[in-house]
Amino acid sequence: MQDYLRMFAGELGERILQSFPALRNAHDPVSPRLATLLRKPFPAQTVAAMGVAKKWETDRSAAVIAECGTGKTLISLAALHVHSDGRPFTAIVMAPGHITLKWCKEALETIPPAEGISDRRSAGSSSGW
Repeated sequence: MQDYLRMFAGELGERILQSFPALRNAHDPVSPRLATLLRKPFPAQTVAAMGVAKKWETDRSAAVIAECGTGKTLISLAALHVHSDGRPFTAIVMAPGHITLKWCKEALETIPPAEGISDRRSAGSSSGW
């Protein structure tokens, strides 16, 4: 597999970029709303958050998919904050149950003021908190 990837890395990269063109790049302007976050994203997280916010201009959903520890929660929260443009909003987060509390905690620590966060589970859920 490693030999295959080394041999065709350039072509694979080109095909990925053709199929999934970047929504933003590092030099595009960022929303001034990012400056109002209580936690500041790193530059790469800022580009990702702005890309998600841009995606929501034309689509009803977006996904943040990355390795553990890359800041997916912060990216998502920053994108919500930018996209809301200061208006109240409701968001549905699809995340594994074991990080539900982490999401609530990070929302409260990131978006000023994050109020009304709730855990709405199905009636048959046995993992409530």
